[in-house]
Amino acid sequence: MVTQPLSSRRGGSFPSGCLVLFFAVFFLVGLAAFYFAALRPVMEYLASRSWQETTCTVLSSQVGTHSGSESATYSVDVVYTYNFEGRAYQSDRYGFLGGSSSGREGKEEIVARYPPGARVSCWVDPVHPEQAVLSREPSAEWLIGLVPFVFLLLGGAGIVWSVRKRWGARAAATALPMAPAEAFGVQAPAVLGGAAGGSLELKPYATPWAKLLGLILLALFWNGIVSVFVWQVAKGWRTGGPDGCLTLFLIPFVLIGLGLIFAVGRQFLILFNPRLHLTLTPGTLAAGESGYLQWSLGSRGGGVKRLTIILEGREEARYQRGTNTYTDKLVFATLTLVDTGQELEIPSGSTSFALPADSMPSFTAPHNKIRWALKAHCDIAGWPDSDDEYEVLVRPGRGA
Repeated sequence: MVTQPLSSRRGGSFPSGCLVLFFAVFFLVGLAAFYFAALRPVMEYLASRSWQETTCTVLSSQVGTHSGSESATYSVDVVYTYNFEGRAYQSDRYGFLGGSSSGREGKEEIVARYPPGARVSCWVDPVHPEQAVLSREPSAEWLIGLVPFVFLLLGGAGIVWSVRKRWGARAAATALPMAPAEAFGVQAPAVLGGAAGGSLELKPYATPWAKLLGLILLALFWNGIVSVFVWQVAKGWRTGGPDGCLTLFLIPFVLIGLGLIFAVGRQFLILFNPRLHLTLTPGTLAAGESGYLQWSLGSRGGGVKRLTIILEGREEARYQRGTNTYTDKLVFATLTLVDTGQELEIPSGSTSFALPADSMPSFTAPHNKIRWALKAHCDIAGWPDSDDEYEVLVRPGRGA
């Protein structure tokens, strides 16, 4: 028994305009950092394929040390001179990335190849001969440029989410004063034939392809960040200076990353599962009235050993505690419509059901929702199962 509705737990909302501004900062910082750390070096690398090779003389070379708040970073500091079209130039640019990073030993190996007085090859921009580099090839450190890209994605996604949230709230608020026979704050779907009691072919919340894409992006996001630290740890073990504390600290993060990779592979296999087609009559259900559900999995059921379809009603409430936003969900109704392991029933069939007269109708407001959904589970032996959810709208009964 629920003594306190979820809606009563709602706190104050964070202004959407502030959210847009907050995520815009992430986006702009990520964009600037991604340009300087990744995009510009790649652009210069592509442009350097047409640069001219010439001989330069090394004046000085050393490993530069830069002290930080927690540890030191190192850079390749090489100064060299070269002649181009009769003029003498001087440069201190080793590669396109520039800056400093951890790993002194790797920098020492590079500096050892350029002792003072050595005559080595360098590449000169013929359009701007004052620009030259000793190495124009990409290095593993370029992967660090992917970290700002994560902030860029988070900022962009946050801006889109905030804008959609703002406009969605406005649309829900303007949609509340509806006719009593309609679902509150919810746009009724278009049914087949255009009649109020017509059939509706249900669509899942997310297609298998959309789920796969979401998991791929999440796996790239997580493993892209973790790989930067794993690379540093692996380098320490390879060079004989392992960091045991950091290694232990990274283990759970690596395991999560492996789990995400496994989830991507599992979802890829689900792409080959049979597609469940559901048709609901009427397209919009009513409390206290009957409905009719038809399903189809193909002529042979695609190897499905058990099919379960449940109609679930739940309340969702979004509220704020301090600076954190929470979403609580409470399932208040569960009706099992289909639960069969019969080989002849699984490929296709139909069932009728009745909603209780006191069922709460679908409802959408800025912070609260009453949602009804069909949850379908296809149990496939020796293969990843399919789980899909289909939204269903319920309007008040005739006596409401």
